[in-house]
Amino acid sequence: MFSLFTVCMLLSALPVVAQQKFPSRPINVILGYPAGGTTDMSLRPLTIAASRTLGQPLPVFNKPGGGSVVAVASLKNEKPDGYTIGVLTTGGTLSQYMRKVPYDSAKDFTPIMQYVTHLYGLVVRSDAPWKTFKEFIEYAKANPGKIRYSTAGLGTPMHLVMERLAIIEKIKWTHIPFQGGPQGIAALLGNHVEAYTGPTDWKPQVISGSLRGLALYAEKRAVGLPQIPTLLEAGYDIVAPGAISLIGPKGMSPQVVETLHQAFKTALDDPDYVRICQESDQVITYRSPQELARYIADTHKTWGPLITSLGLNQD
Repeated sequence: MFSLFTVCMLLSALPVVAQQKFPSRPINVILGYPAGGTTDMSLRPLTIAASRTLGQPLPVFNKPGGGSVVAVASLKNEKPDGYTIGVLTTGGTLSQYMRKVPYDSAKDFTPIMQYVTHLYGLVVRSDAPWKTFKEFIEYAKANPGKIRYSTAGLGTPMHLVMERLAIIEKIKWTHIPFQGGPQGIAALLGNHVEAYTGPTDWKPQVISGSLRGLALYAEKRAVGLPQIPTLLEAGYDIVAPGAISLIGPKGMSPQVVETLHQAFKTALDDPDYVRICQESDQVITYRSPQELARYIADTHKTWGPLITSLGLNQD
């Protein structure tokens, strides 16, 4: 039989156990891109703001490589206790259709929240004859093979959007991939291609007047580029797969997920986070854990078959 002393000791320990709620130590955040890049820039103020709600620091660990595949693969093997989470981007989501990766982004992780969307769009030279996206499409349809467009690489969201447009409108145009956006923009400015499609690294040229924006591949117009309409406004049900989201290892408890979700949701209103997103033309976009799960599944359903049909598998 327990002595009265033993019973009292056990009862006195109960509140201590009850107080051990999540989180009780720092939460590591894995990012598959280098420090100082656009994705890194928006993540850091978000984690700082969330740390104030959670009462624990959220250090960011940069693990670049393979278009974020290295970081996402390492996250899969972490304990699902909520103390290691990571960032899922388009590269991490769709890479499995272009190369062998040790995970399925739709099945092997716990969705936490989408927090931002990369902004992509189509630009032409300011002296080009097309003033609107409709005029550009009509010319491309009437002149097969005469439109050459540059991008930052094969299988990128902007490349996939252009190929979807080609299928919808039965257009034949030529894709000229480069290793990065600056090279693709230089090709357009040098009149080596008729259009460039990519992230808004072309914004300075649009502001200066050397380039003209025809369309954005987003759900709504950008605050810093209000004059450029979206493909949705042009009548196309197309939004580039540019979501940036927080995920954790598979098997996280609903309570831990909700704690993280609410902290990051609150952080979306942080002034530093809002400012940096506006300066870098990233669109603040919220999706709950359930909405994010559906979005990831829909991304696979929409873009996976297109990648396969284009023969972009690099293995």
